[in-house]
Formats: sequence, structure tokens, C-alpha cells
Amino acid sequence: MNPAESNRLFVYEYDRGSNYEEDTRLTAALSALLPEDELVHPDQRLFQTVHLITEYAWCEMHYEMRRAAQGLGGRDYLLAAQLLERAAATGDVAVRALCVLLDFLPQESLLRMRETFPENTTGLDSPGARNLRRAAAALWQETEAALAREGIGMREVVTAQGRAASPAREDRAPDLALVRQALLRLDGAVAAWKHHHLRLVWSQLGGHPETAPANAPATGPAAGPSVGRDDLPKSLRGQSTAGVRAMAERSLFPRLWDSVDDTYRALVPDEQTPPA
Repeated sequence: MNPAESNRLFVYEYDRGSNYEEDTRLTAALSALLPEDELVHPDQRLFQTVHLITEYAWCEMHYEMRRAAQGLGGRDYLLAAQLLERAAATGDVAVRALCVLLDFLPQESLLRMRETFPENTTGLDSPGARNLRRAAAALWQETEAALAREGIGMREVVTAQGRAASPAREDRAPDLALVRQALLRLDGAVAAWKHHHLRLVWSQLGGHPETAPANAPATGPAAGPSVGRDDLPKSLRGQSTAGVRAMAERSLFPRLWDSVDDTYRALVPDEQTPPA
């Protein structure tokens, strides 16, 4: 890891043949980190570590989402909810890792590292993010299939979550309410990561929606929304950073949020409708 270190107490030792390293595959995992003499900047270690933590977390989330889908298919809704909560909690780990980068990576450090990256080095190629989106689509299909199998609508699930009385023993709506709540948690964890990633882009590359265009007067007001501006910073793929803002607004389970609107419309009187 740091073979040039002269102080033996600071040498990072691993690959010692222990059962712990063998069972956890720790040697292979640590070998993915660049040795210190290959770093293009001292902060590259932090940059790479956060990305690896994120990809590991997303891989685990993908695994639990698949297991949850199997639970839904087998009508084990309580297990499915538990696995989805586990996936959401793992998503919180990825968020926390990203926050470390957001809080402690100097802007000039990233920009200098960025000069050494190959073209098309982009987070859009992240296997974890891509596979999470695909798994989410399949998981939602299993959720809808479970609702149809039980003859329960999403409004009934929402009602069961806020119930005031104990349900009948054969009622599966309360179990599916836990699944819905876990899906919301999982969606929220991914949304939080996207939100912090967007702020990281703004803090490192620029393009905040309240910044003025490059040709605006120095003392003039901000230009307003940045979408559509051609003076924004570009990714290594040549795309505007405004695209990151658009991606941050996308939900993992878009149709999950329909039930929120439906419940609001069902319980809150339409103020535009005059009384009879």
C-alpha cells in the first residue's frame, strides 16, 4: 500500500495469509486501491475509497432488492420489508461516504486530478447505479404483482399503515404497508445520495442554478435556472452538468409516489370546488 514509507510503524501491512483476510476477500479488496506511489494527487486515495465504498454498498443493495423480490413472490411480505429496510440502511452508508467527499475534498484537488483522467470517465458508467435502476424496475413489478394477487389497492395499503384498529388475521394489507414504507425508505436513501452528489458537482465543478452566466455583468442578478445554458461546466463526456440536476430529480420507484397524491386527493377537500 505504501512501500516507500521509511517508518516501519506507518507501513500498511496486509495479505498476511490470515483466515480473516481469506474469508472476507480483504486482500483482493485492498489491492484495488492504488499504491501511494501511483497516486496522481494525495487526495486521490480519498476519492477512490469513497467510490469503492459506494459501489460495494450498491452491490449489497442490489442483492437485498433481489431477495426482497423473491419474498414478495413467495408472499413473505414481512421478510421482503425487512430486506428492503436493510437495503435502505446500506444506502445510508453510501450517502455518508459521499458526504465525507463533499465536506473534505478541496475543489482544486479534484480539478487537478480531473486533468489526468481519461476522456469519458463518467459516473454514468457506474455499474452499481445502472443495476440499481434495473433492479428497481423488476422489484416494482413484483410489488404490483403482490398487490394484484392479494386483491389490494395501494390506497388500502396506505390506510392500513395509518389504521386505528387491529386488522383481521387474514388481512395482508398491513404487511404490504410495511413493504411500501420500506420502498419509500429505499427510494429516499437513493434520492439523498443523488442530492448530495449534485451538491458535490456544484461545489467542485460549478453550475449552481443561481450562478450568473459567464457573459453576465459582474454585479448583475443571477440568471435563474441553469438548465439550457451553454456556458455551464462540462463532464469528461462533454455533457453539461445541468444533466446531473435532472437525474437527481428522478425517483427509483416513480409510480410509488402516485399513492401519495391519491391519498391527498382522497382526504383533502378540493379548495377549488365550491360547496354544494
